[in-house]
Amino acid sequence: MTIPIKPISTAIAGIGLSGGIGYLYLNKKQTPGAVPSAVPSKPQSHDPRPFTLLTPEEIDNRLRSGQIVNKTSIQRVRAIYTNRMASNKPVEDNYSINTIDNNKLIAGVYDGHIGPFCSELIREQLPIYVARNLKESEVQKTEDNISDAFEMLDQDIQQRFYDLFPKNVTRATEKDIREAVARNPNADKIIKEAITGSCACAVYLDGDDLYAANTGDSRVVIIRQEEDGTWKGRRLVEEQSPAHPSWRAHMISQHPADETEAIVKRNRIFGLIAVGGSFGDIMYKVPREYQMNVLPYIPYEIYNTFARYHHRIVINYRTPPYLYSKPLVSHYKLQKGDRFVVLGTDGLWDELSWDSIRSTDGDQVSAELMSSWSTSQDKNAATHLMRQALLYDVVYKNVGVKLPASDETLEMSKRLTREPSRRYRDDITITVIELNQGQGQSVLENSGPVMEPKEVDVSGPRLAEPRKSSWYSGWVWSRL
Repeated sequence: MTIPIKPISTAIAGIGLSGGIGYLYLNKKQTPGAVPSAVPSKPQSHDPRPFTLLTPEEIDNRLRSGQIVNKTSIQRVRAIYTNRMASNKPVEDNYSINTIDNNKLIAGVYDGHIGPFCSELIREQLPIYVARNLKESEVQKTEDNISDAFEMLDQDIQQRFYDLFPKNVTRATEKDIREAVARNPNADKIIKEAITGSCACAVYLDGDDLYAANTGDSRVVIIRQEEDGTWKGRRLVEEQSPAHPSWRAHMISQHPADETEAIVKRNRIFGLIAVGGSFGDIMYKVPREYQMNVLPYIPYEIYNTFARYHHRIVINYRTPPYLYSKPLVSHYKLQKGDRFVVLGTDGLWDELSWDSIRSTDGDQVSAELMSSWSTSQDKNAATHLMRQALLYDVVYKNVGVKLPASDETLEMSKRLTREPSRRYRDDITITVIELNQGQGQSVLENSGPVMEPKEVDVSGPRLAEPRKSSWYSGWVWSRL
């Protein structure tokens, strides 16, 4: 009799899981104060995925390879610690730390996807656009100036892309598109920066006024120590994620009711992209005629980065745009007891929560982990948080078991060496702003290369010249 494969595999999986639970039960009781061995003779849970066992020194070197510290004379800031760990190759995360007028701080983390090109661009340009808008805009409210700067930058990224091609692409041929690209020596770079995408989470600190702006699913958390000694972490601005019920409802409300079923599938837009706001990602923003008349004819090596799911976008593409760069913005007045401002890409928060929406549990966990920094082996606050996050209830997630690591060297070796690493963790970028509590500006020794934030230069031009259009010119072009 032929035995179906599925029942056999299911049974084997069940036996494997039972064995894991058995190991778990046998090792649950440990002698108080016992020092774990380098490699436990009986693992707490069966985990067959290959890895390389590292020495503690090798682990330290890997964790600290991306760390830096910025010192500054800004009165409210004691030091700024940053670290980045790659998972994608090349790394798609980026960050920036700058000053405005030498006495205000703007810092951001940028979570790229499909490639690093968009996150690299906004790392350079977003501080400039924000600073320029704060200086030149007639709008009085700081939150609005920051929000407008985010949108202006993304509009210019898109405008540069559109400027490469004929104004009326409805009648354009493949030859027209390819010739248009060939005429511009910067076309490849412009297209890559528009096609790839990036989330952006930034803070602007002016005295005691802290503004947080978030496009996408990165996060900024204020960490404070209460008078009774307890530590509290609170998110300053929400995430834009289709996995978040209220944001999903907001996204769907922007489109006709007959598109509801197609827009969000499996907590992703069109079942593909897991963010609800971003820079770039122009394939979710272009007018409909660009989907078939332009995108398939851009240079093949670029189109190939998203060709495998382009047809899934086109089939549901009705009323663009489906992604926006407009951020959520909040204002917070610094108070006594505020100790740290933590900015992190979603690679950090994924490690601190067990649900797909990255609940507020991660905000409080970050506070609890930062409470032990003063006694940490890591002098860089971002490195300390990264190390603790990688070990936090993470060892047995693959079998759904929450237990602390019994052997940190073993478990960190798994986190750092499994390949392809993107299956097990994301790029992680963390910036920790240590707030000044009257101690004076200071950085800890051995916390990485010491740098100073670069002053933002707003003298350069915008990425693209905004088009001066009118109702009549738009009507004419639509008919040419």
